[in-house]
Amino acid sequence: MRQILIIGILTLFLSEIGFGQSIEKYIDKTIEVDSLNVPLDSKQPYFPRDLFPEVEMDWIKTDSITRIETKAKEGTYDEFVVNWYSKHLYAMKEPLLFNRKIEKEIYRFTWLRTFHKPMTFRIEKWNDGYILYWKVLDGAGGYEPGNLEIERLKIITEKEWSEFTKLVEKANFWKMELGRGSIGNDGSEWILEGVNKEKYRVATVWTPRKGNFYEACDYLISLSNVKISEREKY
Repeated sequence: MRQILIIGILTLFLSEIGFGQSIEKYIDKTIEVDSLNVPLDSKQPYFPRDLFPEVEMDWIKTDSITRIETKAKEGTYDEFVVNWYSKHLYAMKEPLLFNRKIEKEIYRFTWLRTFHKPMTFRIEKWNDGYILYWKVLDGAGGYEPGNLEIERLKIITEKEWSEFTKLVEKANFWKMELGRGSIGNDGSEWILEGVNKEKYRVATVWTPRKGNFYEACDYLISLSNVKISEREKY
């Protein structure tokens, strides 16, 4: 059976965006939000436009595999992908992370599996306090988000925060490809955002099975009380 290997290679303009975008670039006081920074408009994108360019796809066929190489299209905006991600975050009543300066350090892992319930895990450090929030919808990540089914929070330890940030560092998150670095049919979207008082970044990986990025996101799942079988962890 022919194997299909899908590899995304995004060509980005590093001289402009650098390693982690300055939060100053994205501050937007015109976005209407509530007291928790949740947008009032359900159509409000949850990500800056320039971090999700459209991609061109080239099918590269060999005797053993078919590979898809993707290349970012300069000056474009992948509205479909951003709207897809955003409607799930809005259904969870999650806050925007890019539109204003904050004193916290926050990471948010949004997990959209095609046929399973959408989830998000948000970990925050504020002064000497550490909190993990998680939410689960009753829809499906590749279809409609549905309604909020679970909303929980947990005080975590400094050690747990430190373990997570070490995994983020090992994943080289702040220097990862921006936006959607790979694509495929079905599977899942692993979307990780990070923000502090100086910078914001978002990166996605399609259906990771192992590696540092996978381990960082999976660690957040393990800190919650959400029970996921290994078969459903894709």
